[in-house]
Amino acid sequence: MKSKRKRMTSKQSALFFIALIVLSLNSYANVIIYPSTGVNINTSPGVSGESRLQFKPDSSLLAPIKYRLSSLRVNGRDVNTSKLTISNLYTEGKGSLDRFQFVLSGKESSSPITSTFKFEPQWGDAPGIYLGNLTSDKDTIDIPVKVIVNPKTTISLNPRNIKIVTSSFDIPKIAQVDLIFGTNYQNLELYVMGENLTKSDGEFIPKTKLYVKLKGNSEFKWTDVSRPVKIYSGGSIAPSKIATLEFLVKADNLKDAGEYLGKIKFLVRRL
Repeated sequence: MKSKRKRMTSKQSALFFIALIVLSLNSYANVIIYPSTGVNINTSPGVSGESRLQFKPDSSLLAPIKYRLSSLRVNGRDVNTSKLTISNLYTEGKGSLDRFQFVLSGKESSSPITSTFKFEPQWGDAPGIYLGNLTSDKDTIDIPVKVIVNPKTTISLNPRNIKIVTSSFDIPKIAQVDLIFGTNYQNLELYVMGENLTKSDGEFIPKTKLYVKLKGNSEFKWTDVSRPVKIYSGGSIAPSKIATLEFLVKADNLKDAGEYLGKIKFLVRRL
Protein backbone atom coordinates (compact mmCIF):
# COMPACT_ATOMS: atom_id res chain seq x y z
CA MET A 1 0.00 0.00 0.00
CA LYS A 2 2.79 2.43 0.87
CA SER A 3 4.58 1.54 -2.36
CA LYS A 4 1.43 2.27 -4.40
CA ARG A 5 0.88 5.60 -2.64
CA LYS A 6 4.48 6.55 -3.31
CA ARG A 7 4.07 5.88 -7.01
CA MET A 8 0.92 8.05 -7.16
CA THR A 9 2.71 10.93 -5.44
CA SER A 10 5.54 10.71 -7.92
CA LYS A 11 3.08 10.74 -10.83
CA GLN A 12 1.26 13.78 -9.48
CA SER A 13 4.53 15.65 -9.06
CA ALA A 14 5.45 14.92 -12.66
CA LEU A 15 2.12 16.22 -13.97
CA PHE A 16 2.42 19.38 -11.85
CA PHE A 17 5.90 19.98 -13.16
CA ILE A 18 4.74 19.74 -16.80
CA ALA A 19 1.92 22.21 -16.14
CA LEU A 20 4.44 24.73 -14.81
CA ILE A 21 6.50 24.49 -17.99
CA VAL A 22 3.48 25.18 -20.19
CA LEU A 23 2.44 28.20 -18.16
CA SER A 24 5.96 29.54 -18.25
CA LEU A 25 6.11 29.35 -22.06
CA ASN A 26 2.80 31.17 -22.45
CA SER A 27 3.75 34.01 -20.16
CA TYR A 28 7.19 34.36 -21.80
CA ALA A 29 5.75 35.78 -25.00
CA ASN A 30 2.76 37.71 -23.70
CA VAL A 31 2.75 40.92 -25.77
CA ILE A 32 -0.28 43.10 -26.47
CA ILE A 33 -0.23 44.75 -29.89
CA TYR A 34 -2.39 47.78 -30.59
CA PRO A 35 -4.24 48.22 -32.83
CA SER A 36 -4.97 44.52 -33.19
CA THR A 37 -5.87 45.02 -36.85
CA GLY A 38 -2.14 45.24 -37.59
CA VAL A 39 -0.30 47.39 -40.12
CA ASN A 40 -2.64 49.24 -42.49
CA ILE A 41 -1.18 51.67 -45.04
CA ASN A 42 -2.84 53.61 -47.86
CA THR A 43 -0.45 55.19 -50.33
CA SER A 44 0.46 55.91 -53.97
CA PRO A 45 3.66 56.61 -55.96
CA GLY A 46 5.45 59.65 -54.62
CA VAL A 47 3.62 59.46 -51.28
CA SER A 48 5.13 57.72 -48.25
CA GLY A 49 2.41 55.82 -46.38
CA GLU A 50 2.85 54.85 -42.75
CA SER A 51 1.17 53.03 -39.86
CA ARG A 52 2.01 52.92 -36.14
CA LEU A 53 1.82 49.92 -33.83
CA GLN A 54 2.22 49.89 -30.07
CA PHE A 55 3.88 46.88 -28.44
CA LYS A 56 3.05 46.47 -24.74
CA PRO A 57 4.99 43.65 -23.04
CA ASP A 58 3.91 41.63 -20.04
CA SER A 59 5.84 42.58 -16.89
CA SER A 60 7.44 39.12 -16.88
CA LEU A 61 8.88 39.49 -20.39
CA LEU A 62 12.66 39.66 -19.98
CA ALA A 63 13.86 38.81 -23.48
CA PRO A 64 14.02 40.99 -26.61
CA ILE A 65 11.51 40.41 -29.41
CA LYS A 66 12.13 40.92 -33.09
CA TYR A 67 9.81 40.90 -36.10
CA ARG A 68 10.31 40.54 -39.83
CA LEU A 69 8.00 40.54 -42.84
CA SER A 70 7.72 36.86 -43.74
CA SER A 71 5.65 37.42 -46.90
CA LEU A 72 4.10 40.13 -49.07
CA ARG A 73 1.97 39.47 -52.15
CA VAL A 74 -0.11 41.45 -54.63
CA ASN A 75 -2.12 40.21 -57.60
CA GLY A 76 -0.89 36.67 -56.98
CA ARG A 77 2.83 37.43 -57.03
CA ASP A 78 5.51 37.92 -54.39
CA VAL A 79 6.82 41.39 -53.56
CA ASN A 80 10.25 42.23 -52.15
CA THR A 81 9.75 42.33 -48.36
CA SER A 82 12.43 45.01 -47.98
CA LYS A 83 9.92 47.57 -49.26
CA LEU A 84 8.32 47.71 -45.80
CA THR A 85 10.48 49.44 -43.18
CA ILE A 86 10.29 49.99 -39.43
CA SER A 87 11.61 52.70 -37.12
CA ASN A 88 11.56 52.83 -33.30
CA LEU A 89 13.88 53.34 -30.32
CA TYR A 90 16.03 50.37 -31.33
CA THR A 91 16.54 50.96 -35.06
CA GLU A 92 19.09 53.29 -36.55
CA GLY A 93 16.79 55.25 -38.83
CA LYS A 94 14.62 52.97 -40.95
CA GLY A 95 15.20 49.23 -40.71
CA SER A 96 14.28 46.95 -43.59
CA LEU A 97 11.84 44.20 -42.62
CA ASP A 98 13.30 41.61 -44.95
CA ARG A 99 15.24 40.67 -41.79
CA PHE A 100 14.44 40.65 -38.07
CA GLN A 101 14.22 44.05 -36.37
CA PHE A 102 13.79 44.81 -32.64
CA VAL A 103 10.37 45.91 -31.39
CA LEU A 104 11.07 45.25 -27.68
CA SER A 105 14.34 45.04 -25.77
CA GLY A 106 13.05 42.94 -22.86
CA LYS A 107 13.76 45.78 -20.42
CA GLU A 108 10.56 47.78 -20.80
CA SER A 109 8.83 46.38 -17.64
CA SER A 110 5.37 46.62 -19.29
CA SER A 111 6.05 50.07 -20.79
CA PRO A 112 4.65 50.29 -24.36
CA ILE A 113 6.93 50.97 -27.31
CA THR A 114 5.70 52.47 -30.58
CA SER A 115 7.03 51.37 -33.96
CA THR A 116 6.36 53.19 -37.23
CA PHE A 117 6.01 51.12 -40.41
CA LYS A 118 6.49 52.78 -43.81
CA PHE A 119 5.89 51.75 -47.41
CA GLU A 120 7.17 54.02 -50.18
CA PRO A 121 5.80 52.77 -53.52
CA GLN A 122 7.70 53.41 -56.72
CA TRP A 123 6.08 53.93 -60.11
CA GLY A 124 6.91 50.33 -60.96
CA ASP A 125 4.81 49.01 -58.06
CA ALA A 126 1.49 47.78 -59.39
CA PRO A 127 -1.68 49.27 -57.92
CA GLY A 128 -3.57 46.85 -55.71
CA ILE A 129 -3.84 45.41 -52.21
CA TYR A 130 -0.57 44.06 -50.81
CA LEU A 131 -1.07 41.44 -48.08
CA GLY A 132 1.49 39.85 -45.77
CA ASN A 133 2.43 38.92 -42.22
CA LEU A 134 4.96 40.07 -39.67
CA THR A 135 6.44 37.08 -37.83
CA SER A 136 8.47 37.24 -34.62
CA ASP A 137 11.49 35.26 -33.47
CA LYS A 138 9.55 34.26 -30.33
CA ASP A 139 6.20 32.69 -29.55
CA THR A 140 4.13 35.82 -30.26
CA ILE A 141 1.24 36.32 -32.65
CA ASP A 142 1.74 37.12 -36.33
CA ILE A 143 0.77 40.65 -37.30
CA PRO A 144 -1.26 41.12 -40.50
CA VAL A 145 0.01 43.67 -43.02
CA LYS A 146 -2.22 45.41 -45.57
CA VAL A 147 -0.88 48.02 -47.96
CA ILE A 148 -3.15 49.66 -50.52
CA VAL A 149 -1.25 51.16 -53.45
CA ASN A 150 -3.65 53.39 -55.35
CA PRO A 151 -3.50 53.80 -59.12
CA LYS A 152 -1.90 57.06 -60.22
CA THR A 153 -1.40 58.70 -63.57
CA THR A 154 0.07 62.15 -64.17
CA ILE A 155 0.15 64.16 -67.40
CA SER A 156 1.64 67.58 -67.98
CA LEU A 157 2.54 69.66 -71.01
CA ASN A 158 5.38 72.04 -71.71
CA PRO A 159 4.22 74.60 -72.58
CA ARG A 160 0.76 74.26 -71.06
CA ASN A 161 -0.78 76.66 -73.59
CA ILE A 162 0.07 76.94 -77.27
CA LYS A 163 -0.82 79.26 -80.14
CA ILE A 164 -1.23 77.84 -83.63
CA VAL A 165 -1.47 79.86 -86.81
CA THR A 166 -3.62 78.29 -89.53
CA SER A 167 -1.64 76.87 -92.42
CA SER A 168 -1.48 73.96 -94.86
CA PHE A 169 0.47 70.72 -95.20
CA ASP A 170 2.52 72.28 -98.02
CA ILE A 171 3.74 75.18 -95.88
CA PRO A 172 2.97 74.00 -92.32
CA LYS A 173 3.09 76.26 -89.29
CA ILE A 174 3.56 73.88 -86.37
CA ALA A 175 3.20 74.26 -82.61
CA GLN A 176 5.18 71.81 -80.48
CA VAL A 177 4.36 70.46 -77.03
CA ASP A 178 6.48 68.20 -74.84
CA LEU A 179 4.39 65.51 -73.15
CA ILE A 180 5.43 64.48 -69.63
CA PHE A 181 3.71 61.31 -68.53
CA GLY A 182 3.87 58.95 -65.57
CA THR A 183 1.76 56.02 -64.39
CA ASN A 184 1.89 52.92 -62.19
CA TYR A 185 -0.54 51.01 -64.39
CA GLN A 186 1.23 47.97 -65.78
CA ASN A 187 -0.28 48.06 -69.27
CA LEU A 188 -2.08 50.94 -70.95
CA GLU A 189 -2.57 53.11 -74.00
CA LEU A 190 -2.59 56.92 -74.15
CA TYR A 191 -4.74 58.84 -76.64
CA VAL A 192 -5.06 62.49 -77.60
CA MET A 193 -8.30 64.09 -78.78
CA GLY A 194 -9.27 67.64 -79.71
CA GLU A 195 -12.41 69.74 -79.67
CA ASN A 196 -13.79 72.45 -81.92
CA LEU A 197 -11.93 75.76 -81.82
CA THR A 198 -14.48 78.48 -81.14
CA LYS A 199 -14.54 82.25 -81.52
CA SER A 200 -16.36 84.63 -79.18
CA ASP A 201 -18.98 85.40 -81.83
CA GLY A 202 -19.83 81.72 -82.24
CA GLU A 203 -17.78 81.07 -85.36
CA PHE A 204 -15.72 77.88 -85.03
CA ILE A 205 -13.08 75.74 -86.68
CA PRO A 206 -14.16 72.07 -86.58
CA LYS A 207 -11.87 69.65 -84.77
CA THR A 208 -11.45 67.76 -88.05
CA LYS A 209 -9.13 70.63 -89.03
CA LEU A 210 -6.83 70.10 -86.02
CA TYR A 211 -4.01 67.63 -86.73
CA VAL A 212 -1.34 65.95 -84.65
CA LYS A 213 1.77 63.85 -85.20
CA LEU A 214 4.74 62.64 -83.17
CA LYS A 215 7.94 64.54 -83.83
CA GLY A 216 10.73 62.30 -85.08
CA ASN A 217 8.39 59.38 -85.85
CA SER A 218 8.32 58.90 -89.60
CA GLU A 219 5.57 56.27 -89.36
CA PHE A 220 3.19 58.67 -87.61
CA LYS A 221 1.49 60.81 -90.25
CA TRP A 222 -0.64 63.91 -89.71
CA THR A 223 -3.91 62.71 -88.17
CA ASP A 224 -6.94 64.79 -87.27
CA VAL A 225 -8.01 64.65 -83.62
CA SER A 226 -11.77 64.49 -84.13
CA ARG A 227 -11.41 60.96 -82.73
CA PRO A 228 -8.95 59.60 -80.15
CA VAL A 229 -5.46 59.15 -81.61
CA LYS A 230 -3.12 56.68 -79.92
CA ILE A 231 0.23 58.28 -79.08
CA TYR A 232 1.68 55.90 -76.50
CA SER A 233 1.48 52.25 -75.47
CA GLY A 234 3.40 50.64 -72.61
CA GLY A 235 3.62 49.91 -68.92
CA SER A 236 4.45 51.69 -65.70
CA ILE A 237 6.83 54.62 -66.02
CA ALA A 238 8.08 57.38 -63.73
CA PRO A 239 7.05 60.89 -64.83
CA SER A 240 9.23 61.80 -67.78
CA LYS A 241 9.05 63.22 -71.29
CA ILE A 242 7.73 60.48 -73.56
CA ALA A 243 7.11 62.44 -76.75
CA THR A 244 6.99 65.79 -78.49
CA LEU A 245 3.62 66.40 -80.12
CA GLU A 246 3.28 68.60 -83.19
CA PHE A 247 -0.03 70.33 -83.91
CA LEU A 248 -1.28 71.97 -87.08
CA VAL A 249 -4.57 73.73 -87.85
CA LYS A 250 -5.64 73.40 -91.49
CA ALA A 251 -8.29 75.95 -92.33
CA ASP A 252 -9.06 76.05 -96.08
CA ASN A 253 -12.21 78.13 -96.05
CA LEU A 254 -12.01 80.11 -92.83
CA LYS A 255 -14.90 82.55 -92.81
CA ASP A 256 -13.64 84.91 -90.16
CA ALA A 257 -10.10 85.66 -88.99
CA GLY A 258 -9.44 86.08 -85.30
CA GLU A 259 -8.58 84.20 -82.14
CA TYR A 260 -10.14 80.76 -81.67
CA LEU A 261 -9.93 78.86 -78.41
CA GLY A 262 -10.12 75.14 -77.72
CA LYS A 263 -8.81 72.26 -75.66
CA ILE A 264 -6.76 69.17 -76.23
CA LYS A 265 -7.71 66.15 -74.14
CA PHE A 266 -5.72 63.07 -73.15
CA LEU A 267 -7.38 59.72 -72.52
CA VAL A 268 -5.92 56.69 -70.73
CA ARG A 269 -7.11 53.18 -71.58
CA ARG A 270 -6.10 50.29 -69.32
CA LEU A 271 -5.46 46.97 -71.02
